[in-house]
Amino acid sequence: MGKLKRIWNVISGIFVILFALTVMAIPEDAFLLIALIIAIVLLLKGLRYISYYLTMAQHMVGGKIILFSGIIMFDTGVFVGTIAERSAPIIVIYLTAGHLITGGINVVKAVRSRKEGYPWKADMFQGVINLIIALISVIFMGSVEILVYVYCGGIIYLAGVRIASAFRKTAVVYIQ
Repeated sequence: MGKLKRIWNVISGIFVILFALTVMAIPEDAFLLIALIIAIVLLLKGLRYISYYLTMAQHMVGGKIILFSGIIMFDTGVFVGTIAERSAPIIVIYLTAGHLITGGINVVKAVRSRKEGYPWKADMFQGVINLIIALISVIFMGSVEILVYVYCGGIIYLAGVRIASAFRKTAVVYIQ
């Protein structure tokens, strides 16, 4: 990771933490704001993946996975954006499913890495945190206010991981 990317990770992590703390101050109105931000992020990320496929990845092995990922992200962003005002429970179910799937994948990846002798603790920790967030979301599904706090806690955690990764040393590979 280059110096500019490290600086960007620290700055964006700080802004995300400030956003989460601001949203936690107004939990009754925050759910719509969170849903719209998720929709915008998914739309932009989907467009980025699709444009990457059109410019480079179509000539790569496995490039179609990037295209399909972009289409799914874009479609999910449109879906969340259209139902944001009316259907809070559906968005909560999708967020919970996302945390459940991500946590499960991280735990499976950590177990496999441990068997192969690679570093596994960070993946296991992230997987367990995502599974805990999914469990708390299921338990408190009736209270949107508590879910806003849980989601903001998850955002703060991810921002902390981003900031910490900016300070992690990475190996430099020189090609001769």
